[in-house]
Amino acid sequence: MLLGVFAINAQEFHYGAKLALNRTSIKTDDSDVNNYLKGKLGFEVGFMGEYMFNDNLALASELKYATAGDYLEMSISGMDVKSHVNTSYLQIPVMARYYFNESLSLEAGPQIGFLLSAKYDTETSFNGNTVSDSGDMKDQFNSTDFGLNVGAGYKMENGLFINLRYTLGLSDIDKDENSTSKNNSIQFGVGYFFN
Repeated sequence: MLLGVFAINAQEFHYGAKLALNRTSIKTDDSDVNNYLKGKLGFEVGFMGEYMFNDNLALASELKYATAGDYLEMSISGMDVKSHVNTSYLQIPVMARYYFNESLSLEAGPQIGFLLSAKYDTETSFNGNTVSDSGDMKDQFNSTDFGLNVGAGYKMENGLFINLRYTLGLSDIDKDENSTSKNNSIQFGVGYFFN
């Protein structure tokens, strides 16, 4: 969409590619469960575009593939449980970006994510015996996820762009009506503007 709308004036529109490392977590309304959630590392990859309204104000957007989920580790009554929840999304953030100078910027804006996959991998140990289980759990998740992004970035003259961003989950990703779960993540990204 951004390419079609803003490519009219190529001097004000910049586009490129981006790769990011992320640390994601799933926060629930159950404080006991949250105590056992450790978070997990993942990645994001995609394309980015930026339209400059003037020297300071820009509208930026991305189309990216992102991994998410969480890792749970707990011990109760001699039973040890380790469980990974691995999800992936197609995410589209739309950011208002303010440049303090030609390089340093702050940004904020909404994000929508479309669920691509959701799987689990669990290992349970008790009395020296270990049982493993894995499978698909996409039908337990809502198909869309909404969040709010805030971050900061630094753009170099050679086109290289780095940024740090936090995403606060706003919508319930779990279909279970008796509980609420939300995605949260922090990302460190490196991108390159081709023009």
